[in-house]
Amino acid sequence: MGSPSDHYDVVTVGAGVAGCEAALEASKKNARVLLLEEHPQVGLPSHCSGVVSLKGLELLGLEAHSSFSQKLIHGARFYPPHGEPIEVRKKAPVALILNRMKLDQFLAKQAVAAGAELRVKTRASKFQRTSDGNLLTLGEGSKVHSEIIVDASGAGSRLPEQAGLQSPDWAQILPGLQYELVDMKEQGEVVELFFGSKRAPGFFAWSIPTGKNSARVGLASKKGNVKKFLDDLVKEQWPKAAVDATKSGSVLVAGPISRCWSPGFIVVGDAAGQVKQTTGGGIVMGGYCGKLAGIAAASAAAHHGEESERFLRNYDSLWREKFGSDLRKMGLARKLFAGLSDETLDRLFSVLRDNVSEIEEEGDMDFQGKIITRMLKKRKVAALLPRVAADAVKAIFS
Repeated sequence: MGSPSDHYDVVTVGAGVAGCEAALEASKKNARVLLLEEHPQVGLPSHCSGVVSLKGLELLGLEAHSSFSQKLIHGARFYPPHGEPIEVRKKAPVALILNRMKLDQFLAKQAVAAGAELRVKTRASKFQRTSDGNLLTLGEGSKVHSEIIVDASGAGSRLPEQAGLQSPDWAQILPGLQYELVDMKEQGEVVELFFGSKRAPGFFAWSIPTGKNSARVGLASKKGNVKKFLDDLVKEQWPKAAVDATKSGSVLVAGPISRCWSPGFIVVGDAAGQVKQTTGGGIVMGGYCGKLAGIAAASAAAHHGEESERFLRNYDSLWREKFGSDLRKMGLARKLFAGLSDETLDRLFSVLRDNVSEIEEEGDMDFQGKIITRMLKKRKVAALLPRVAADAVKAIFS
């Protein structure tokens, strides 16, 4: 076994929202915690659009802190392939546009203040179980021992497979591209979403205001050239704007893996598929699951054998109780939506237009299952289902 300095109760891999929350909660329970970040600086590179609901922040025990807050949002404006947009808006703010890099750094500082040790420029490359416990090999070849490993390293992680778990279906990752636009016309207090085969086939494009005359504009799609789609959208909507920065990334829409723990190991966040399939957003869900993971990891580290595994199993049950139903409904909505033709989308938006007040009242950015269920029960939506099915068949064979 390594020296005592190389042995931890909990090692958390990845200092994003999920990893920082896990490290924070484990440290609060007096576990000896190591938080690893492969990049030189926490929060970079950032590929996140940076929209989080105020209810979601509250769920994480956070407020709109000045260090990471950029702009309050009152709703969204939806642009169908053709015709006038639909606006869903509330009088009070419902969401916050944030600087994701600064949010990650804010949470990492909280974890360190609670007692976690942070190492940057340190990549975890291999997970092993040995007679001495769990062993994590780092990028430069050194090794650390830990009672429990929490993998929060994001999409593409290979650690779950090494721990005997599934990974999300990485084939269900949509390539994405985002511009930071400046010198724009004055931006309002709503996010704008654009749909259709000419804009972002199978998904959508977005414009997220970050200031009076600036916004993050991006899209994701598995069909066609995302840069051409994005350039065409910018030319169409904001021809006089200038591109201040470009970020490429990906959107995971696969849904969660079937099991998120094995002996001595927990997976959380994007690496576990704990992401809304409808939007690719994972800040709130990943952060909340990270909290549960940190509490479970610290408790499991203080016990052995079956007693230790009971805490890990409980983590998997608790997060599914919280989000499982909504994820199943979002997965269904995603599958129905992905193959829709522009004509069917236009008809669907015409139905939604008649139900704006209900969407405003019942809609929830993080828990979308309720409003999805309500809309699917609408007679006019049900009448569209044969068209939806036909579009899905065409999409499969196209």
